[in-house]
Amino acid sequence: MNKKHLTIAGVIAALVIVAAPFALAQRMRGAAHGLSGGDLGGVMFLGHLQRAKHALNLSDQQVTDIENIFRDLRMQNQTYRDSLHGAMGDIATTLINNPNDLAAAQALLDKQEATEHQMKVNALLAASKALNVLTPDQRSKLGDFIKEHHGPMAR
Repeated sequence: MNKKHLTIAGVIAALVIVAAPFALAQRMRGAAHGLSGGDLGGVMFLGHLQRAKHALNLSDQQVTDIENIFRDLRMQNQTYRDSLHGAMGDIATTLINNPNDLAAAQALLDKQEATEHQMKVNALLAASKALNVLTPDQRSKLGDFIKEHHGPMAR
């Protein structure tokens, strides 16, 4: 594997490590049984962040900065999530109304893919900001953690 692939794999792994707990917490918010306002997601988010705080020895300011970065990401992507919510239904309705209107269905699919891409770009930028909150030593520890826990993918 060449250096370019290693760099890309490292960035993706770091993004997953940093962003996954936040994304999972956000997704679980919708699945919270009887909890309003995403309380379950907030609890999960705080649990993951507290583990990262301990493992990386994050300061309270770093935790606050990371929380703010991913809160901003969630708000930034809200309109995209809203537009994706009914996108597959719109594609199905288009085809049901006219099974031969593949161009319209493809246009809707392209729009959905562009929306998903923008959400991923936003997440990548947020992960970069969050990683910039860490000190070089903390990023090194995170890199070691990725190598340890993600085997060949991180190498």
